[in-house]
Amino acid sequence: MSSNVDFATVPTGVEGVDPNHPCKSNMRILDAEAGLIERVRDRLAVVGYASSTRDLAPFNDTTYDVAILNQLYRFVPRADLIFDIHRNWNSENVEGTDHEGWLKQCGIPVVMSTPEWSIPTAVRYPLEACIALGTDYFTSTVAYLIAWGIHQGYREIAMFGIDLVVGVEYAEQRQCAEFWLGVAHGRGVTVRIPPQSALLKHSHRYGYELEPKWYPCSQGEIKGRIAHLTTERDKMIAKLQALEG
Repeated sequence: MSSNVDFATVPTGVEGVDPNHPCKSNMRILDAEAGLIERVRDRLAVVGYASSTRDLAPFNDTTYDVAILNQLYRFVPRADLIFDIHRNWNSENVEGTDHEGWLKQCGIPVVMSTPEWSIPTAVRYPLEACIALGTDYFTSTVAYLIAWGIHQGYREIAMFGIDLVVGVEYAEQRQCAEFWLGVAHGRGVTVRIPPQSALLKHSHRYGYELEPKWYPCSQGEIKGRIAHLTTERDKMIAKLQALEG
């Protein structure tokens, strides 16, 4: 499911992206089919929905290009390009909004896995080139964005509004995003993450520090949960076999 179904209520005082923002970066599309976009600045700010750090993004800093995703244009004052990688990009959007209409008139590059060419600024995601940077490992739009930033040659990639700590984001997406941040770091790109973000954080330094009492997944707790769930599974299997018999 696309994350753009969330955040149906716009916070008070938020007006969304200003197409005439004084700090916007005019990024030209060089070859939409090949996924080529002109990079005019050396620093990329990747901005997501998480309120913990979203508003810390450098919207008023002319040294950054600002990349957003999905329907985040409803919450932030500036965007220089937008990523909507979902195959179902025109469904499961916030009720009462016209996502396609906004993309058609936004005037900034719209990076998509399968471009909708009726959108004047649609651009194909350069998947093959990004895979060549690391490996074929993409579990979220955030991961695609980081790999794209490396491909574009940015000297700094800064992450705002991205925690990946809930549900499928934590289970499947966070480790992939952190992998691509590692690829960026290994290629000499400065990776900047606010201290309030959950990305690239640990609860304790393994082998040097004891796990904190609040740590939710101690080895003892994990073994206990496994034992409990195994017992419950065996009970359910026994009931199922009885019914089938």
